[in-house]
Amino acid sequence: MSSEFLLGVNYWPRRKAMYWWKDFDEREVLEEFTQIRDLGLGLVRIFLLWEDFQPKPNVVSDSALSNLGTVLDTAKELGLKVIPTFFVGHMSGLNWLPEWLLSGKPHERFLTFSGGKVVDSGAINIYENPLALESERLFLETVGREFSSHKAVHSWDISNELDNVFIPRNPEVASRWLSFVYRTLKSVSKKPVTFGIHQEDIEGDKHFRVPDVARWNDYLCMHAYSVYTDFTDPLDPYFVPFTCVLTRELGGKEVLMEEFGMPTTEGPTRRIKSATGKTVMEHYLINEEEAGIWLEKTLRLIRAVGSLGAVYWNFSDYHPSLWNRPPFDRAVHERFFGLFRGDGSPKPAASVMRKLAEEPNDPAEIRVKLNVPEDYYSNPKENLKRLYLQFRGVVEHDSEPRGSSNRHDSA
Repeated sequence: MSSEFLLGVNYWPRRKAMYWWKDFDEREVLEEFTQIRDLGLGLVRIFLLWEDFQPKPNVVSDSALSNLGTVLDTAKELGLKVIPTFFVGHMSGLNWLPEWLLSGKPHERFLTFSGGKVVDSGAINIYENPLALESERLFLETVGREFSSHKAVHSWDISNELDNVFIPRNPEVASRWLSFVYRTLKSVSKKPVTFGIHQEDIEGDKHFRVPDVARWNDYLCMHAYSVYTDFTDPLDPYFVPFTCVLTRELGGKEVLMEEFGMPTTEGPTRRIKSATGKTVMEHYLINEEEAGIWLEKTLRLIRAVGSLGAVYWNFSDYHPSLWNRPPFDRAVHERFFGLFRGDGSPKPAASVMRKLAEEPNDPAEIRVKLNVPEDYYSNPKENLKRLYLQFRGVVEHDSEPRGSSNRHDSA
């Protein structure tokens, strides 16, 4: 991996969201990728929605492949690198699955979007079911071979928080499946491979344990949100960088902060009712200016602790025309994670990203060694909280990252 600190963004189109591939528009991609390039960002993570790319277990869609090629060609023309993500799978509080993958049994946490509607069904065992495994092999080989040498492909992401779709029976099943996917991809493409794990994989044990994941990743990544923690401030700038360090120490490989962000509002910070999966909960919407201050502090710390880079969630808030469609009809907070507003205007966070992109690519300033126990997964939540306090003590004892604001307001 390059030593350059990578700055990027996760991408769904502002007016299309997860319906992008069904209503593909090349001009839209060019316009929005140009906005990303003009912020000085170099990396875009995209999602190969499973139903759109593999409508039947033995079919990979020719039109989806063609559209993916257009996206990659556009990125190449603009000097952007892309991380395509397979097996999506879980996205923004819903599971998005082809009908042939449904089990017909309710999922304990999440509803599913399939065949144009929301259904209460989980998936078949995607790690052990023979039909699932053979279809996955076809998907990986077809896409990997087609774009194995494309200059815009930075790396492949195996999936996005896949344990939200189906939790493996045990860590051995999870590791065996990761080995299968990694080896399959490497048989057709030499690009690096990672796997979209998230903070639930270090807060608890959903069987994708970081040391096991690391065996079958060329670099690790993490998805972390201070606004979703239950033991620190939503505007805490230390939590996300901490998860980079913890993931690196658990797995022994370098870490990309592949997802982090903040749902915002132009008005005062407030709490709203919003669905996370099947459950309606209270979620913060953070004032945009406060979110921008948080982002600058967080980004500087992510860089200072030696992470590979930071990929913001998300490119844009979604246009109001999408608000009555799943998942945004229930997951209200998911409408507002963007660097840009739904009308296309930039938020303060966009200026922060541009500012960091224009700065010299300084080496890591803070190297933190955590006392991670060998049996971390025997009590992950308590270990995480203890190690977080250790991390924060070390970093706060050090000087503030260069150029950061001293302001830290609680939501």
